[in-house]
Amino acid sequence: MANEIKTVITAGGIGTRLLTATKEIPKEMLPIYALDYKGQICMRPLFEQIFHQAFLMGIRKYCVVVGKQKRTIEDHFTPDFLFINKMLSNENAVVNDLKILYKRIAESSIHWVNQIGTHGFGHAVLMTETFVGNDEFIVLAGDTLILSKSISPLQKIIDTKLEGEYDAAILVRQVHDPRAFGVATLVKENNELIIKKVVEKPKNPETNIAIMPVYRFKPSIFSMLKEIKYGKNELQLTSGIQKLIDNGGKIKAIMLTKSDIVLDVGTPHSFYEAQQLSMKNVKLSPR
Repeated sequence: MANEIKTVITAGGIGTRLLTATKEIPKEMLPIYALDYKGQICMRPLFEQIFHQAFLMGIRKYCVVVGKQKRTIEDHFTPDFLFINKMLSNENAVVNDLKILYKRIAESSIHWVNQIGTHGFGHAVLMTETFVGNDEFIVLAGDTLILSKSISPLQKIIDTKLEGEYDAAILVRQVHDPRAFGVATLVKENNELIIKKVVEKPKNPETNIAIMPVYRFKPSIFSMLKEIKYGKNELQLTSGIQKLIDNGGKIKAIMLTKSDIVLDVGTPHSFYEAQQLSMKNVKLSPR
């Protein structure tokens, strides 16, 4: 069943921590283990798995933010029937997997936005304002996939309606070292976790609650981002979120459980871990 919620997927970063591998290959296209349509182990780009997961949850309206070096992603999401025809003489699971991907692409509306320069996560989101319009929308980072043994965290975000005073809902989780993340300070109000403060990669974090790159926003986030001054030529999404809080906005936190599995390809260590976790939990992969 199709879901009308609009979804933004950002993939405009350079992937500097994975150079030189990411000089020509976007980090979002790095492979993880998955299952093909026959249930056999295969490898797919992480970004493709993010799309499959969202599609299987009913999402059909996408805006993908890419950088000038991200043509690889656009090419991968452009149906190549010439390649399929060449492979038909050697019929295998790869051909049928591509057919499934192309069918899902055809059933979706995908808008592409080019982010010129490396101006940060917040800038990437701001560039989608025309696509979003006056609607609520979801934001996903193209280098992070979250799997679950129970209810998918993405499904929880999809099911969360921002009624009344709520301006956003954000996934969070407890981590051992939060210094590499946006960090949230939470309070509990009426059995809900509410975010009272966010800081981007603090040297001395107040909490061990890390923000995961899965969000649901009202369009009010755009006006907040427009008020923020760029730091080191970058506009951080956390700055817009904090501005929202400072202006009286209310943000719900959805805590990941210990059984939820985060696949992140942002660093050499996390990419190695993502491959191990994707193989270990391959039956949870969207297909």
